[in-house]
Amino acid sequence: MRIVDGHGTEPVPVHRSAGRTVWVMGSIAFGSPALAGDVIVTGSHGGHSAGEYAASYRVAVVACNDAGMGKNAAGVAGLRALDEVGIAAAGVGHTSARIGDGPDTWENGVVSFVNERARALGLRPGLPLREQIVALVDRGGF
Repeated sequence: MRIVDGHGTEPVPVHRSAGRTVWVMGSIAFGSPALAGDVIVTGSHGGHSAGEYAASYRVAVVACNDAGMGKNAAGVAGLRALDEVGIAAAGVGHTSARIGDGPDTWENGVVSFVNERARALGLRPGLPLREQIVALVDRGGF
């Protein structure tokens, strides 16, 4: 049985525009402060630890999996908290993209949650993540 295959461990650039890059990775733990000001799309859940990673990297936007939301919306709790540090955050529905799979989040994720900063930038639940992120980056709106 294969447990971990290394898929999605290195951040992969998938879109560049207006001086920003969109990076896709399997886990937010594979990011770094070198991605400050950019966009991270990851298969990680959006819980508290994901929010802490995103805040420490100083990214502009982060997208994670909502992991089915969970008790007290724990699956997006870290994304909600990112408003406090000015980071836009979105969760994609666990039924639209596999948890832990960044490329699937990018290709198939449908937004299920946005924090207030993301809402102010125009991200909306119910629409494909990829289309919204590309439009946001292309207009340089952050």
